[in-house]
Amino acid sequence: MAENIVTCECGVKVRLPDSERNRSFQCPKCKKQIALTTDLKVLFSAPLDVGQTAVCPICQSDIQANESCVQCPDCDQTHHRECWSEIGGCGTYGCQQAPAPVDSDKTSQVPLTAWGDTKECPACGEVIKSIALKCRYCSTTFDSTDPMSLNDLKNQYDRGERVDSMRNSVIGLFVFSMIGILAPLALLVSLIYVLPRRKQLSQSGPITSILAWVSVALNIFYTLLMFLFFILSN
Repeated sequence: MAENIVTCECGVKVRLPDSERNRSFQCPKCKKQIALTTDLKVLFSAPLDVGQTAVCPICQSDIQANESCVQCPDCDQTHHRECWSEIGGCGTYGCQQAPAPVDSDKTSQVPLTAWGDTKECPACGEVIKSIALKCRYCSTTFDSTDPMSLNDLKNQYDRGERVDSMRNSVIGLFVFSMIGILAPLALLVSLIYVLPRRKQLSQSGPITSILAWVSVALNIFYTLLMFLFFILSN
């Protein structure tokens, strides 16, 4: 099977895996979306010329002067680079660079968002693309593409603060568990903290959860060693 290798704008050569042949692809180094044509050539982005105006046919919003955009090689329509990469092609109906139709089986499993949909940023109130996970005006990030209210955004921040607080606590427990002489006390503290919060730990990410249980295991190990040493010494 022939390999498809493209060069990102950052200069890195990237081999496209089979799963990305739908032309929706992100550079693993610079993390920017790569806009690909139907023959898997990279469309290099550039800002609009001075005085030039354009409306992205995918998100139906004005392209700002500082935004990266690409031009369709077939119909010459100007698009946001991330919009082109998001849907995997041109947003002009009937264009040869438009993305291939999605199989009906996949359509029933994956909810799609209409290209022209927009939503309001709950932080600054500006209208942004419905597929956006970050507001281009105030840089607020969102957990999902679903429209959010100000209360939803506050709840998102509260969840993030709780996760950060739990992560810091688990790191403290892990460091505490490394002090072997305090193992019995550390074991008691870690069990009191970890056992009632098993569900929250699993939602805080695998690293946090692993650190929590490793700290418990270390405390058990050191406690057993101290107990065996006490038995043998007597």
